[in-house]
Amino acid sequence: MKSSESKLLLGLGIGVALGAAIGYIMGNDKREEWLDQANAFADKVRANVKTAVYKGRSEVEDLKGDIEDITEIAKKELSKK
Repeated sequence: MKSSESKLLLGLGIGVALGAAIGYIMGNDKREEWLDQANAFADKVRANVKTAVYKGRSEVEDLKGDIEDITEIAKKELSKK
């Protein structure tokens, strides 16, 4: 069997397995519980990403302020010479 045929069969096998797993989850009595847990996890991830973005923006703004301060000090020192 060629390598490309092996990869195709492996891909089909994985697809069938994933389809069966999703079908089981969706048909299972615990589907709602699983979906609630997945949504709660997604909400936590979303909140963490928002926090990280806000923190990153704040740090960039602080860095900009520091660079402006250093630039002003450097200009004053250079004008003395």
